[in-house]
Amino acid sequence: GIAVDPTGTGDVTKTHLKWKIPKVPDGSIGSPVTVGEYLFRLQSPDLLHCWRLADGKLMFADRLPGASAVPSPVATADGRIYFASAGKSYVVNAGPKFDVLGVSDLADPSQASPAVSDDRLFLRGARNLYCIGTK
Repeated sequence: GIAVDPTGTGDVTKTHLKWKIPKVPDGSIGSPVTVGEYLFRLQSPDLLHCWRLADGKLMFADRLPGASAVPSPVATADGRIYFASAGKSYVVNAGPKFDVLGVSDLADPSQASPAVSDDRLFLRGARNLYCIGTK
């Protein structure tokens, strides 16, 4: 994986490369999400990485047991990242230290990414559609 300064034009290989991760870890890798100064990416089997955007320093690599790397994560303005599915879901703090804020398991796993609308989280399971929010 690489980070490139987007202000360049033409071949920016030598002039605008910010940092590089020499070997992307094996296993399926989900969509990344950036929040503030950090980039987060979940890799199968259930390993969450956090890198500092400024220089690519690995801040942590910790496990989210049972989390799927296939659904795309959702970041919120209050600094939370939802690795959510109708199977096992995690909410983590979007900071440089590994901090799990919540865990749930609807026991209806699928590969679908969550959807957000009107302060509600929608999760498609293999059997049901779930709407999570406050009444």
